[in-house]
Amino acid sequence: MLLVTGLAVLVGCSSSDADDGDRVTPGTVDSRSTPDSSGTPTEATTPRPTRYQPHPAEVDGAAKRAAARAVEALPDVRQVTYTQYFGYLPPAASILVEADFVGGGGTTYDVQISRTGDGWRVDSITAAEPVPPLEHPGPLIRRVLNSDRITLPWAGRVDVAAGRVSDVVLRSMLAVAERHRIGISVLVSAHPVQVFGTDRRSNHPDGRAYDIGSIDGRLVVDAGAAGSVDQVMRVAADTGASQVGGPSDLDGGGSQYFSDPTHSDHVHVGFPQ
Repeated sequence: MLLVTGLAVLVGCSSSDADDGDRVTPGTVDSRSTPDSSGTPTEATTPRPTRYQPHPAEVDGAAKRAAARAVEALPDVRQVTYTQYFGYLPPAASILVEADFVGGGGTTYDVQISRTGDGWRVDSITAAEPVPPLEHPGPLIRRVLNSDRITLPWAGRVDVAAGRVSDVVLRSMLAVAERHRIGISVLVSAHPVQVFGTDRRSNHPDGRAYDIGSIDGRLVVDAGAAGSVDQVMRVAADTGASQVGGPSDLDGGGSQYFSDPTHSDHVHVGFPQ
């Protein structure tokens, strides 16, 4: 992954940045484009950029706002479209930030932050590293890339097209998408190698996990999506996933489902090696 900056930036914990006159959109701005016939995203056409604002239900909106503002300040970034916890263990956190570029396209960033007395300090911003697509992708890859029921982030689409995502994950996404339209937030690129705060290797870098950030057009963090979130978690578990994390622990401390603040805003679906 490409380290964009290692400079520490202090970002305050004010409740809103909306008084600067910019138009704001809570939670997400879905300006990601649809693919062309080759599976490559085309340029987004949102009329003008917006400043990202976290959803009111976030566990820590200030942490997400700090990460988003740091990415918005990068010279090639047009707007931030989505944020998610990679890991939330105050006084440290890792925040996924998706962004569109000024000239089209976009990527995912891992923004590492730490809390101080005055707010959240941005310690590093690491961008997903681009990888070339397969010359002849198989039918399963093409089904996922061409599905109108699966929305992929820029970096996630690259992961699929490059053959970095396991077949079991591709089949699981397609199975879940038969029941609900899903917005994938991360597959491989930009995800930390280790589970945040541990020395355990995550399933994401090995292409054996995916995260869902939205279901049927509603953010997972939105309480109004709770019923659909539970349904998606159960469908994902039925596809053979050994780890299904989300806002609720559906088996009350059992071995398959889990919940914690990190997974309050997305559904994690992981498969054993």
